[in-house]
Amino acid sequence: RWCTTFPKAVCVWSLHPRNMRAVSVACAVVGAASTNPINKVLQLLDSLAAKVTADGEREQAQYEKFTQWCEENAKETQHELKNSGERQESLQSVIEKTEATISNVNSEIQELSSSIAQNEADLEKATAVRKAEHKDFMERDEELVGTIDTLERALQVVKKELAFGQVSQSAVTSLVGAATVMLDDSLVTSHDRSRLQAFVQQQSAQADGFETMQAPATAAYETHSGTEAILQTFEDLLEKAESQRSDSTKAETEAQFNFEMLKQSLTDELKTENKELANARSKLAANKETLSSTNGDLAETNKDASADSASLRQLQTDCMQTASDHEVSVKDRSDELKALAEARRVIQEATGGATSKAYGLVQVGVTTRVSSPGIDSVVSSVRQLGRNSDDVAVALLASKISSVAVSGDDVFAKVKGLIRDMIQKISE
Repeated sequence: RWCTTFPKAVCVWSLHPRNMRAVSVACAVVGAASTNPINKVLQLLDSLAAKVTADGEREQAQYEKFTQWCEENAKETQHELKNSGERQESLQSVIEKTEATISNVNSEIQELSSSIAQNEADLEKATAVRKAEHKDFMERDEELVGTIDTLERALQVVKKELAFGQVSQSAVTSLVGAATVMLDDSLVTSHDRSRLQAFVQQQSAQADGFETMQAPATAAYETHSGTEAILQTFEDLLEKAESQRSDSTKAETEAQFNFEMLKQSLTDELKTENKELANARSKLAANKETLSSTNGDLAETNKDASADSASLRQLQTDCMQTASDHEVSVKDRSDELKALAEARRVIQEATGGATSKAYGLVQVGVTTRVSSPGIDSVVSSVRQLGRNSDDVAVALLASKISSVAVSGDDVFAKVKGLIRDMIQKISE
């Protein structure tokens, strides 16, 4: 409100949209006081300009510290990202090598398992064959033992009686019995079997003829011409039976020895392969554990790298926003200093030489751009907090609050929003 009460009044105002300084209208009346009010106004403007300059220097120092903090944190985060990248490559290399090792060990386990199964099957088969062979040997040996015994007993009886120049009927009967048994023996050839059959038939016929002539059963007979021949046949068969038994026993011994050697070889190989299989399975388990652990480390490293990348982006955003806010603040402060300088110039030009006179000032009205002492109090409190904490971000918050207050919108809602954002950043 322009003053109209005093016609010779000089009206002075100071307005800056950033800090909502009130338009102070003062009317100076010449000769109303003993002091010079114009000089007081000029001193007030100079003091205000000095204060604005000091605030700017303080804010500039805080901004430089903040800029250094941004650079250091950016370098540190970039270093962490570099380390994460190197660690990711290292872990990925370990994973690839471990997977290759696991694949090789699985192949080794498969081959060992197949070889072990084959060797076990071979050992089982060889054992079954050996048992069957031994069974056949025992049966054949028992048969040969019986044949040899029969032949030896028959020959012993006949040779004993031949020593006296005659063969009794009982000896002949013993030979016939032995010959009859030998007819079914596999040892006897077809030629020998024919001779035995002829002997048996001859002796049977002679026995029938003797009974017709009613000779005594115990009478001695003269040595028949065929007796010595059949004895030779029996001796040949005995020699053959003993030879065959000797060969069979030797073959059985060799077969048993070969089986024992094969069994020992397969057993030793199975022992070695089972040990290798156990080691391979242990190696496989260790590598699987390594793979699981390394995958976990890689996932954690990827998570950290992602967080660092997001943090770096947020840091860059915040630092750029702060730089932009600082630029606006510097420009506003420059405009404010220009406005104060311009006000000083206007007052000096309007008053001319009146600065040496005495005036009285009567304040007739005050008009503010935004009639809100609460906003001024908030700006002042936040600015003072920034000075006390030496925090440029808090100091710049005061500038932001001043800026939104000029817009004329819902000022308090915007101010509360700015303060909430700052609290959230500080909490993070």
